Amino acid sequence: MALNDPSSTGLSRHREFYFPDGSVIIIIDATAFKVHQSVLSRHSDVFAGMWDVPQPKGISDIDGCPTVELQDHVSDFADTLKAIYDSFHFDNLPPNADLTTLLTFLSGILRITTKYNMQQLRNKCIALLCQKFPSTLSGCDAVIAQQYLYTPSPIVRLIPLARETNIPEVLPWAYYICTQMSIPDLLANPVLSWRDKALCLAGKERLWEARKTTTHPFLLDLSRSAQCSGGSCATGLRRPTANWRESEDQRSLAHPIEPYRDWTALGTCAWCTGVYQAQHRVGREKVWEQLPSFYELGSWDEIRKDQNC
Repeated sequence: MALNDPSSTGLSRHREFYFPDGSVIIIIDATAFKVHQSVLSRHSDVFAGMWDVPQPKGISDIDGCPTVELQDHVSDFADTLKAIYDSFHFDNLPPNADLTTLLTFLSGILRITTKYNMQQLRNKCIALLCQKFPSTLSGCDAVIAQQYLYTPSPIVRLIPLARETNIPEVLPWAYYICTQMSIPDLLANPVLSWRDKALCLAGKERLWEARKTTTHPFLLDLSRSAQCSGGSCATGLRRPTANWRESEDQRSLAHPIEPYRDWTALGTCAWCTGVYQAQHRVGREKVWEQLPSFYELGSWDEIRKDQNC
């Protein structure tokens, strides 16, 4: 029996997505969406076959349309419909949007597109996140060059969202940024799980060791290159080495990916400086490749395989 008005069933029409010519009714948390099956089916093979599945007893046609009830959030589904029906929806996101704005804009779309296999929209969301959470060293250098300001509250929102929606590609850099939080702030954070806190603490130690031994060892190694042109190199290195040792107790420099730029302050000759620059470049590449493993995420290749499966 078809009902003429959703209100007769205790439902409320969604104020934006209840089209007179819609062909299906989707019910989420007592809110009815009247949309077009053909539009949803074009974006999702899950929706394409959804109306072939018998619905539970008590779910009848509403407003002359077949009905399906979903266990999602109304706001998430509405955000996704905006992206589906408005081809310019993503233009509403400012290019310089802060991370809080970005996550608020994308979170609901990511949850729905992941659950219902809307691959094109999902990939769009992932691409936007990867601009802030790179998976390549060149992308990381671009973010560093922009001096993008990360704040803790949205970072800790991203980590559970990335796990929920299977986007491990953004996790290494997200964890990396979290390791810059102080230990008391990290432990007191109410959003991160204790497992994530443990990964951040372990990562903090691994990053510290990587900075000392792989990306910035020239600040500890007083040896000269074979072509060293004078005796000033060892003397010049004593000052930064002393500073490094003073900071060891505080472990405040767990940022091995950061490019070292103050080469003239080393006081070394051109030959030695060239050796240290090459050492630093190769070290950064090595640490970037190892970064996922610092947080028990495997390798970059494994991450991409898991994300695309």
